[in-house]
Amino acid sequence: MAGMSITVCLPAGAADDVEAAVAEAMAPFEIDYTVGDDRDIWDSWCISGGTAHGGGFNVLPGHEHDPRLIHEIPGRWWQPGADATPNDPGWCAGGPRGLLDFSASREEAAELAEGAWRRWQELARELPEARPLDAFRARRRSDPGYSREQAAADYHAQPLLQSFEAYLDTLPTERYRWNFLRTGDPVADIGPASLEKFLAHALFDALNTRNVLTLDGWWHEDGAPGIHGPCPTPAACPHTPGVPAGQDHVDTYLLELPADTLLANVHCHV
Repeated sequence: MAGMSITVCLPAGAADDVEAAVAEAMAPFEIDYTVGDDRDIWDSWCISGGTAHGGGFNVLPGHEHDPRLIHEIPGRWWQPGADATPNDPGWCAGGPRGLLDFSASREEAAELAEGAWRRWQELARELPEARPLDAFRARRRSDPGYSREQAAADYHAQPLLQSFEAYLDTLPTERYRWNFLRTGDPVADIGPASLEKFLAHALFDALNTRNVLTLDGWWHEDGAPGIHGPCPTPAACPHTPGVPAGQDHVDTYLLELPADTLLANVHCHV
């Protein structure tokens, strides 16, 4: 068993009791060993994603305090009575689609990545040469008194690393994946890399990908063809999903939903 998150789409009228609406939408996919493996997907779930890069949503600027935003309720499904937790600034576990920021794009990500690569090259010409992380790890292996913590501190204390980190902190990357533009060792990963190679690496997973449970009960996971909740098995389903297979189609579906459609980020044990 493992964990996964899915965006559950709900009609605007579900705002009065979001948890009950999520429970109803999720019910056809609960593991109960009566309908076969295709529909036996989860055994517990909770609404999550109100923390920075926690899998939830960015809030459109100016709407951070809108009461219609959904808050994280950690462990609620298996801990009845748990309280909702405040959302981190600019983040939420869901809300009306029109209040959520879906403006991150591959084009903007490419511009940010190219700017980061060029800034690294500029800093590398201006500042003392930095040593890669492997050099500090090698010293640690040969010197028992040189701790892991000291190796990491010495690596990050290098002027080039500090200046580049300060630059990254100024970029508007909060709508992208948590590790966008942040490699394990920029000295080794950015310094010798061509712009084309760095862009390919940075853009590979820059954008968040989402599973989705549609308004009409189709469960789309990893961009795969949907499973229709009202039907007993995919083989017995006569319906055509409104969302074709593929992450691009899932993204388009979410963007084109009516603005008052509620989206809830649900983490489930599968």
